Amino acid sequence: MKFTITDQAKEKLQTYDLPKGASFKITSIFSGGCSYTYNYEFALDHVKEEDTKFEDNGMTVYLDALTLKHIDEDLKLDYVDGTGFRLIGPSQIYSFHLNVKRKVN
Repeated sequence: MKFTITDQAKEKLQTYDLPKGASFKITSIFSGGCSYTYNYEFALDHVKEEDTKFEDNGMTVYLDALTLKHIDEDLKLDYVDGTGFRLIGPSQIYSFHLNVKRKVN
């Protein structure tokens, strides 16, 4: 799997102050009732052993194991002013309006 970070996403990521020991991380969140779906959370978070590191365009982003299992194609992280981050694959846009949450101080 290839993970690309656009120039627009890099520019926005560089505005965040990374707390010591934290990294940018995309995590799958399982949700549903009669049917199920995956939503994605983008956060400043601690990295776990099973997370996978991706580096592109001078930036580092980690993906959790469930995201890698669920998405089996190249991904691109993009940023659009006023809309937020987008997680895009060749077959679909996986998530719109991602905003970086702070899970660590």
